Amino acid sequence: MTSWTSIEIKSGGDDAPMLAFAAGEALYAPAAAQDRIRAVVKATGFDPKPGRWLDIVGEGDAGSRIVVIAAGANDSEDRWRNAGGHAVEAIRALALVAARLPSAAELGIGEAFADLIEGVLLHGFRLDQGRSNPVPGQFASTLSIAQDDAPLAEEARLRADPVNRARAWVEQPANRLTPAVFADEAEAALVPLGVRVRQLDLAELEALGAGGILAVAAGSSNEPRLTIAEWRGAPDREGWDAAFVGKGLTFDAGGLNLKARPGIAKMKFDMAGGAAVLGAIERLALRKAPVNIVAVVPMCENNIDGKSYRPGDVITSLAGLTIDVQDTDAEGRIVLADGVTYAIREYDPGVIVDVATLTGAIMGVLHEDFAGLFTSDDALAASLTGAGAATHELLWRLPLVASMAYLVESPVADVSNLGAPGWFGVGGGSPVAGAKFIEKFADGRRWAHLDIAGTGWATRRSSRCGPGATGFGVALLDRWADLAVADKG
Repeated sequence: MTSWTSIEIKSGGDDAPMLAFAAGEALYAPAAAQDRIRAVVKATGFDPKPGRWLDIVGEGDAGSRIVVIAAGANDSEDRWRNAGGHAVEAIRALALVAARLPSAAELGIGEAFADLIEGVLLHGFRLDQGRSNPVPGQFASTLSIAQDDAPLAEEARLRADPVNRARAWVEQPANRLTPAVFADEAEAALVPLGVRVRQLDLAELEALGAGGILAVAAGSSNEPRLTIAEWRGAPDREGWDAAFVGKGLTFDAGGLNLKARPGIAKMKFDMAGGAAVLGAIERLALRKAPVNIVAVVPMCENNIDGKSYRPGDVITSLAGLTIDVQDTDAEGRIVLADGVTYAIREYDPGVIVDVATLTGAIMGVLHEDFAGLFTSDDALAASLTGAGAATHELLWRLPLVASMAYLVESPVADVSNLGAPGWFGVGGGSPVAGAKFIEKFADGRRWAHLDIAGTGWATRRSSRCGPGATGFGVALLDRWADLAVADKG
């Protein structure tokens, strides 16, 4: 099983250095320690801006060592998750094997203590790759908490673990996370939580007629899988509230339209959409959410050999629509088409949301700050955008209108997998064209597409994580599931 490490949270440890927090004139620390902290802050001129900390050593009434972490301003909704991350950075920079937090009551932050711990667990994440020599700063650390705060810490763990699992999958090298391994690990993680998981193998996909997945996977010696994870949290209610469809390309070489370096070395991350929807199912199951949602994840590699599909081929999708393959590196939309069709045929969901690292072009528009949102349903756009704002996984809606159908027209098939080049010849990689392609297979259903190519991997720190895989979409979809059911009344 792909594994990761983070800061260990446990009760006790009263002799460890204590963490406190400061924001402007406000101080979040036990009353007995506040005079000492304020005196040192005044003497040193410490300016509590996020990312800074003050290490107070020596004897004092409240103990020998206190590390004061700068927290964000009161107007920042994400301030305590962010502060938890800064606490991790301080612990690692100071090489603390152990530290302790005052109780939520002593800090005066109430239930926001769970956000603080969630920030610790998310920023403490490191993929365990079995290095013989540990990377500096990646040593085991323990954060002690008061026994009374254990329920809040457990709440934080239930929120953080699915995100970290998704991140671990995304960061795992492709030779270690093949489609079969990805499917098996998803099953091992979800089944104990009451999720029904099924895998369709190569023979079953052939019998099904999943021509899109089969074409993309043809050039790899690692056989494809279609993984289906069902969370039925409202068994007395018939039907399925929603289907999440996630792109699960465990490696994308581009096929015969081979990617160039250095980008090709990063293509282990091309299953971040699949990881996100499976992580969302895990969060729903952990909190026993009263929703009925299925995740469908086509898992395969887009590689090269004599059996690879070719530019110019015409393939037949699971839906029966023919696809003009103009670029074998525009494969994500092809496997998603089969995934969406499968979800519609087998589950007839009220809503479909697909999540994919679909286009590099989305990064040039929205960078790492927003994922692209495409849908023609205003209410669905509003609920997804609201869920993104609530979880700080931000979405930006881009146009998707009927007049854009020409983007994916083909003279030889029902649909082309490459966008119209346009006057300057640069339209082929259009994020809108990718969305219009998938829309063809949504069969008029309520549907939205999230392009997370820019947000699935971070090059800099955010309130939710450091550089590396982000797990973007796990928290958003988990939150949106509640909104979707509430909207149904």
